[in-house]
Amino acid sequence: MKKYHGIWMASFLLATIFSIGGQGIAYSLSEHFMPIIPVYYLTGVTILGYLLYLQTAFLLFRLLKNKNFTCKYLESIAVLLFIIALHASGWSFFVTAMWWG
Repeated sequence: MKKYHGIWMASFLLATIFSIGGQGIAYSLSEHFMPIIPVYYLTGVTILGYLLYLQTAFLLFRLLKNKNFTCKYLESIAVLLFIIALHASGWSFFVTAMWWG
């Protein structure tokens, strides 16, 4: 169960970075990787952020479901992460929708 801690923390941090900094990532990928329209990169980064948030939720659900794991703050952490994920995903969706017009 200890391996899940690192995985859900890393996936949450990556999802937050992708959701909040998606515009910069899209421009960087367009300039340095393959020169296509950055809106396609932004859409991919946004979808990847959503998938990473779903993975984080799944792993936290597994930790909460495990009766052997005892952490008195895990429910509070899960609620806090849900609030952050909701706002970051909303921002990411708004930015992607504005780019698509």
